[in-house]
Amino acid sequence: MSKKDKGRKLVSLCAVGIALFMLFSLVSFTPLAGAAFSSVTITDVTPTELHPGDTREVTVTVKNNGGRDARDVRLSFEGTKNVSLVGPKVVQMNTLNSWCSKEVEIRVHVKEEASNGVYLIPVNCSWNEYYFAPAEGYVTEPKGPVELGLYFNVIGKGMINIGNVSTDPADIRPGKENVKVSVNIENSGEAAAKDVEAKLFCNEGFKPSWSGTDRSYIGRLNSGDSKVATFHVDVADGIESKMYSIPLQIKYKDTKGGEYVVMREINPLVKPKPEFEIVSFYTEPANISCGDYVTLHVKIRNVGSEKAESVSVRSTGEAEVPFDFDVKSDYVGNLKPDEEWTAVLKFDVDTDALPKAYQQGIEIRCTGDRDLGDYNVYLFDKMIPISISSNSSGTFSVPGFEVLFALIALFAVFILFLRRKRV
Repeated sequence: MSKKDKGRKLVSLCAVGIALFMLFSLVSFTPLAGAAFSSVTITDVTPTELHPGDTREVTVTVKNNGGRDARDVRLSFEGTKNVSLVGPKVVQMNTLNSWCSKEVEIRVHVKEEASNGVYLIPVNCSWNEYYFAPAEGYVTEPKGPVELGLYFNVIGKGMINIGNVSTDPADIRPGKENVKVSVNIENSGEAAAKDVEAKLFCNEGFKPSWSGTDRSYIGRLNSGDSKVATFHVDVADGIESKMYSIPLQIKYKDTKGGEYVVMREINPLVKPKPEFEIVSFYTEPANISCGDYVTLHVKIRNVGSEKAESVSVRSTGEAEVPFDFDVKSDYVGNLKPDEEWTAVLKFDVDTDALPKAYQQGIEIRCTGDRDLGDYNVYLFDKMIPISISSNSSGTFSVPGFEVLFALIALFAVFILFLRRKRV
């Protein structure tokens, strides 16, 4: 290659080099569009989903999307009627460098009555832009105010509670069966609840009257709606008179299928009631035979929790019992709790009664304590065994034998009379 050609090639290479240098200089030192200023904005809010009545800590991410630094950043949050801030409403940041972000904490409250929807909290933002200018040095330039905003999605949720509770009968007494319990199930929340089902956990002397009566299916409850759940329970005999607490479990779903379980309780009052038992009994005579006239002594006791008024004791007719009561009942009067009394009844034993033990029915009848407002009539059916033994002489007894014996004796006397007459 000649010197002339080498010179030309060298010039070409230098020209390409100069062109590449100029291009690199333009790329390296020409500022990007975004780098020519500072830009403060809100890039993230957590959480954004709130419920009526909520008071939540909210994290707000603030970012400088510009190439110049921001100083003295001021965020002023404006509350609304339904969504507002709790505590300070102004947040101050000393610096927010270019392309950097910071998180600030605020406390947000949603009004109980807020309906479903998207709510905006306006944010007024201002700052000072800080940068270096070759001709001026470091420059601080005010920016703003800029209107920003926080958006919250308020979603109401079902809130299940119980309202009025009633029973039928209104006064619950020990031993009462098939007590109807009606409970108002209410949705006091802001959203519908579906598949609402209530279950009564019977305890302490309560049990379902029959299968399934401790459950009640309600179905759908829109916001503000209420429906009655009905249960039927039996109250045990001898249960203590007091206020009871029976747990009530309510299951339901929200409109998105989320499942919830809440526990409530009902508080039925079991009122006092008289209750009777037979303490002892005996007969006069002690050994009863066919044809005897018997006095029956029956000792009763009020084992209940309430005074019994107008107490009476009477025998009840039993088909196979060979007793004919001459005195069928005995009036006792009033008996306080734990007080005893002996009633006296009288009866004849059939002459043809078979010797064995018989179950005699005894009915105890009373009214409640009227001073306590208890006007109920109570009946208590009891059974006592009364035995008939064989005749005390030990002879065999056949119905009508006495008449036959009298006829034979009369015939014998007549024969003796005829013999004496012939002599």
